Amino acid sequence: MPRPKKETIETDSSLEQAETKQPTPNDIEWTDYVLSLLSDDEKIMGNPTTDGLRRIFENALDCVVVEATSNVIQTPDISNEKRATVTHTLRYVLKNYDTNSQDLKNRVVSGSADVYWGNCDKIYRNHPVAVAETRAEGRALRRALKLRKVVAAEELAKDIEDHPDHDTVNKITNNQINFIDVLSKRLDINVNKMLEKLGYESKNIYNIEHANAIEISKLLSSYQQDISAITEDIKGYDTNWK
Repeated sequence: MPRPKKETIETDSSLEQAETKQPTPNDIEWTDYVLSLLSDDEKIMGNPTTDGLRRIFENALDCVVVEATSNVIQTPDISNEKRATVTHTLRYVLKNYDTNSQDLKNRVVSGSADVYWGNCDKIYRNHPVAVAETRAEGRALRRALKLRKVVAAEELAKDIEDHPDHDTVNKITNNQINFIDVLSKRLDINVNKMLEKLGYESKNIYNIEHANAIEISKLLSSYQQDISAITEDIKGYDTNWK
């Protein structure tokens, strides 16, 4: 009786290569791969720091950064609530991109950020240009790296203080302003027109009394329950109402 043939187990080399292949920016695993290149001290609550993204940028994309510049679009002033706006631009060249076209290898990506007391931690609010520059660079790096659902650590603010120039006890608060803004945008309401119709000061939102702000919030909540109550003369949300 012939002896049974011994089975030979062969390793599927193509499968092994697929498992060890480095993800590309078009792969679903790309974001996790990029974040894995960061050290623990280059993340804050899971969010990458701008310094960390800058360090790994060239290695992750196999590129060379040829220019990184920041342009201050808006400087802090009393008339703009001491707001700073900065745009950061990255110019880089992909080293091993599969093309002979130099135009396709050369990449330019920009990111912008504006910073004022209402979106900045209070310990940094006296340095809005510096904070805006860091946030703008972080956004440019994230965009170039094609990271999904990731925010740089510097873009988050945890300890925002109310407007530094108004009475935070008797006047409208930052939380109330944000609530009014969110609901008005959702309901397509022009805040200034609504305030004028109610007989409130609309030129400077921070002069509104705290008690009146509560009534405004209640009115918006009632509109949310019954949108048919919103009259045509107060429709048309304007992002520059504050």
